[in-house]
This record gives sequence, structure tokens and C-alpha cells, in this order.
Amino acid sequence: MISRKDASKLILKHAKPVASEEIDLRRALNRVLASDVKSPIDHPIFDQSAMDGYCFSHSSVSQTSVLTLCGEIQAGGNSEIVVGPGECARIFTGAKLPASCDTVIIQEKTVAEGVQITLTNTKLKPGANVRIAGEQLQRGEMALDTGSVLNSAAIGFLASLGISKINVAKYPKVHIICTGNEFAKNQSEVGQGKIFESNGQMLVSCLSKLGIKAEYEVCTDHLKDLTDLIALRENQHDLLLITGGVSVGDYDFTLPALEVNGYETIFHNISQKPGKPLLFTAKETCTAFGLPGNPRAVLICFLEYVRVYIMQVMGAKNPLLNQLWLPLTDSFSKKNDKRTHFLAAKMQGNGAELLNIQGSHMLSSMTDAQGLIVLPPDRHEYQKGDMVEFHFLT
Repeated sequence: MISRKDASKLILKHAKPVASEEIDLRRALNRVLASDVKSPIDHPIFDQSAMDGYCFSHSSVSQTSVLTLCGEIQAGGNSEIVVGPGECARIFTGAKLPASCDTVIIQEKTVAEGVQITLTNTKLKPGANVRIAGEQLQRGEMALDTGSVLNSAAIGFLASLGISKINVAKYPKVHIICTGNEFAKNQSEVGQGKIFESNGQMLVSCLSKLGIKAEYEVCTDHLKDLTDLIALRENQHDLLLITGGVSVGDYDFTLPALEVNGYETIFHNISQKPGKPLLFTAKETCTAFGLPGNPRAVLICFLEYVRVYIMQVMGAKNPLLNQLWLPLTDSFSKKNDKRTHFLAAKMQGNGAELLNIQGSHMLSSMTDAQGLIVLPPDRHEYQKGDMVEFHFLT
């Protein structure tokens, strides 16, 4: 068995970069930038008012606190008004500043009587309440660099630069195979040694959250059937996720089926709980994970390893789950084994609270989890307030 840290290193090392494509910015949410984006403009594009108020030349207020109103400038409106000495113009947030003005006073700091505008604050500095052209970004400067994941803020930022097309990493093509003879084909078979299949649907939803459309199918516990199915699907996909059949039982055929198809085993079995039998294999044209059959172990292995692989092949700057260290809200005793433990948890105040029901076949507590607490193999006793590693699930 290898450690979870060594497993992560091997996954990152063997990730095969995908190609890129140009897409419309409107479809780029959660995509990974495949090339640097430099600003085509100064941002802001021009000097503009940061507030509703009155604009003027600061030199005017050194001589008087009463200015004469000479016009109005709305956002997107005409800013060619000439504002002379002792004059001001009504201006609104986002409006372009006239060339003759360099300062804005907010309307709450003025008293208007007809066209006479009295400033109640005469200690304004030059440039007050003005957004200077290029203040946020200058033409040619880096806006977002390669590997950035495009969240909603990034989409808005790029749109504000006038960018409508973007170069992003393509999604890898992923297919899911759920092995087992125990899955019911209909309701009447439940209770006769059959169960409902859930891993395939869960993995489809996990991939959908990343923006990847995938399908799953069930394969019986038969070596030839699984071998043939792998051979068929690998020609159409970049990544196969196979659930079940990764241990050493009489009907565990995932490893031999992959080996027959020419896959090299990068690692098999991790010193962790749950998810010990995780399998990672690769060949030149395709990569395959053999995931455990227990649903909770499947989900944790996907989040900690498969997701990392996918984000790495797309070139994300940080392919790992976001993490920080938090204090435990209660004491905890880890079973005396030398494995890393992944435990479902949620934020409680400024701390991490362990959830009940942590069995590898049990998903119920994961529905309430906000993260995973990662407990190292060499420590077993934890007191309230002890700091633990917390991996966010989103």
C-alpha cells in the first residue's frame, strides 16, 4: 500500500493534458483557461465618477465653496461639457469625467439652491471620488493567467474588458462502468438479494458539477464481459471510472480486465479509510480508475483523487480541494490502525464538527457534509480544540 500523499503525487504526474478550444464567454463558467488573457483596454476605460454628486476642477474650491451648476452628465451620456473655474456639473456614478474636471463631491456633502451649489466639505483632496483610467488594469497587462478556473466573478471581469471569446481546456471524455451482479433491474427484484444501483448516478452528478457530461452502464461480474466492455469504451473516452471489483475476491475482475487491455498499474491500494482498494491505471490512449464498490468510499475517492486528476489534465493551477486547518468542536478517538482517515464534517462556528455515521457503505452523513476531515495515520487521540486538516467539498 502507498500513502494518500504518494497516491496524489502519482496521479498528478500521470495526468495527460487535454487539448484546448475557443468558446463563447457566456458558456465558460467553471472552465479552465488554456492561455493567458491580457487586457485589450485600460480598465476603467476612462476617468469616471465613483459617486453621485458634482464634478469640478479642484483648483476652484481653493477660492470658493460655492460653485455654479452648468450641466448634467449621466452614465453613458455626453461628457463634453466644459466646466470652467468656479463651476460644477451634476454627475452620476460611472459617468465619464469631463476633461476640465478632476474631483467629485458626493451630493450628501452639498446644499443646492437653484444653480448655486454650496460645498459643505471643502477639505476634499484632488481626485476624490474619481476612478482613474487604467486604475484596475492597463492595456496589455495580465487579466487572468493560464490555469485560472472561470467563476462568475471572472466571467464578469472578462466581459467588462470587452472579451467575448476565450481559450479553455477541453473537457476529458469520461465513462462510468458499475460492476456487479447485485443490482436490481426493477422494484420486484429488491429483497431477493438485489439492491438499487447508486454509484453510477452519483458519479454522473459529480462530473456534471465539473461541467462534464457522462453516462454510466452496469456490467456483470464476469471477466470476459468487463474486458470486452473496457476495450469498447476506451476507444471513445479519455477516462474510465469502474466501480466495484477492485479487491481480491473471487469475483473482483477490474484489475485483470484492465491488464488484459494493456493498462499499466500505477498503484493499487492506499493506506486510507475508506477507499483502501483504489486502483489507478494508464495506457497511452486512456486512463482508468478502479473505485471501491461502497458508495461512501466511491464519493471520497472521487473527490480526493479522480477530481484532482480531471482538474490536472485541464491545467488548473490548483487541482486539489480547497483546504484549511480548523479546531475540532469535540474530542475524538481514531481506531488504532495506521491509515489516513477521511471523515465527513461540517463547519460549526469557527471549528469543524464531525458528523455521525461514517461507515464506508453509508452516504447519509455525506449529504450534510461541507467537508472532509483528514486524520493522519500516526495519531489516534484528539481533544476538543485540536487543529485538523479540513477539505472543502465545493
